[in-house]
Amino acid sequence: MKIDKDELTIYEVEAFYEELLAEFDKGDIAVDISSLNKIDMSVIQLLLSAKKSCQESSKAFQIIGANSEVTKIFQESGCQTLLGVTDE
Repeated sequence: MKIDKDELTIYEVEAFYEELLAEFDKGDIAVDISSLNKIDMSVIQLLLSAKKSCQESSKAFQIIGANSEVTKIFQESGCQTLLGVTDE
């Protein structure tokens, strides 16, 4: 699933949750965040929850396309390694 927004914050987290649920029902989840320049902790928490749900259901979870700005946000949150986010 590709995120086509410049930022993803608490104001969009409910809609993003619904999109993740739909993807989860289809199978593995790959989230392309290459368009994002800002992300907040509510979204990071949702991504952590999605990854845990995927692991519990033997589904793959991947975040791809993080730019250096978003990677820095993941680093500062302490969740970069947990989510497997790399600066691509």
